[in-house]
Amino acid sequence: MEMFEWYMIRATGTVAYLLLYLSVIIGLYSQVQKMRKQNIAIPLYLHEALSNWAFILVCGHLGFLLIDSYASFNWVELLIPFKTDYKPVPMTLGIFGLYFFLLTMATSKARKKMGYQRWRKLHALNPILYIFVTLHGLLIGTDFQGIVLAIVNILPLAVMGGLLLKDQNKIRGAH
Repeated sequence: MEMFEWYMIRATGTVAYLLLYLSVIIGLYSQVQKMRKQNIAIPLYLHEALSNWAFILVCGHLGFLLIDSYASFNWVELLIPFKTDYKPVPMTLGIFGLYFFLLTMATSKARKKMGYQRWRKLHALNPILYIFVTLHGLLIGTDFQGIVLAIVNILPLAVMGGLLLKDQNKIRGAH
């Protein structure tokens, strides 16, 4: 049974990360489209759906860590930073990533109640979430090489960031 658990821990973590990655890319794309005065209903729907599925898989990731007979984690080790002997820094990065993900999910569900401006400020913290989970995966796993993750992350984010800056400069120049 240990191999099944190990594969499921890796699979749920990896797929959750890929869904989060796609959600980030689509979220940035929707901002570019918004600046260009394009309809963003479909990209925002995909952004939210991908985030929801990523969160479900993160919960599965935690569940499989709890039942893994080889590592034998308990709730304290999975939820409190530096409370595990197994790779404490990468585990803590994952825990902080979980906390930021919980904050993102809760505030996104309460966006209308809390107001758009407050939600927007909190949503701007999401790069921290993404950095934590990227480092967690790089430092704890062997599924992806650092250079592959760097290219996969930096290139699209740089392109989207460039488009956002370009459109923002056009808007400023028009005023």
